[in-house]
Amino acid sequence: LMSQVGCFVPCDEAEISVRDCIFARVGAGDCQLRGVSTFMQEMLETSSILKAATSSSLIIIDELGRGTSTYDGFGLAWAISEHIIQHIRAPCLFATHFHELTSLTGECGVKNIHVTAHIDQTSHRLTMLYEVKEGSCDQSFGIHCAEFAKFPSNVLEMARDKAAELEDFSPPEAATREPDTVGSKRKRVINAPDDAAQGAARARRFLKDFAALPLPDLTPEAAVQRVQDLRAQLEHDVGQGANKWIESILNQHKQSIAA
Repeated sequence: LMSQVGCFVPCDEAEISVRDCIFARVGAGDCQLRGVSTFMQEMLETSSILKAATSSSLIIIDELGRGTSTYDGFGLAWAISEHIIQHIRAPCLFATHFHELTSLTGECGVKNIHVTAHIDQTSHRLTMLYEVKEGSCDQSFGIHCAEFAKFPSNVLEMARDKAAELEDFSPPEAATREPDTVGSKRKRVINAPDDAAQGAARARRFLKDFAALPLPDLTPEAAVQRVQDLRAQLEHDVGQGANKWIESILNQHKQSIAA
């Protein structure tokens, strides 16, 4: 990037491929006069990338999917990533806050890297090391940043408790165990590395079947029955514990209905 725009490159030597275009979806902005929110601006910029980028382009995307619900944002980030991998096939630097998205790795050509930081276990003080290492990051530092901003101690403590509750993807018997390090995440129990990918593919098929239902031609009772049949088929295909990714989504849906 620096070489192509004519800047000095701080290295002894480098092999640099020339790109036909550089696309960047970074930062936040809006245009209230035109009715364009921050999230809509993000979507418009990303849409331009998906339509115009070629295999000879360079794509840089930062923190996609923040301005909507967690599941909407994750679904968009996953689908956009897959589209870039399978269809555009351009080199892409994709920074994300969705830890689940790091399961997109392996033969598809995705490589996970992260920038390290150190947390003092006694003072909880955070020091950014700016050292790039292989693999996905297993920690989040938002609460530590809030501590630097001098949040009230009761707010910080409540944030830590709620974060630990929401991030506990492990079995109930493991929930009482303390995480190994401050800020570490309990990992979602997955049977295979591509569990999320397989689950997402099955979920897309469910949505496609649902969209194909001739709802205007059905009575309300028949429509409800058809939807229940689709859900039953989905649960049957997933099986008890066969796909933890979809199982967790179904369980969250049941809990939201019960609440």
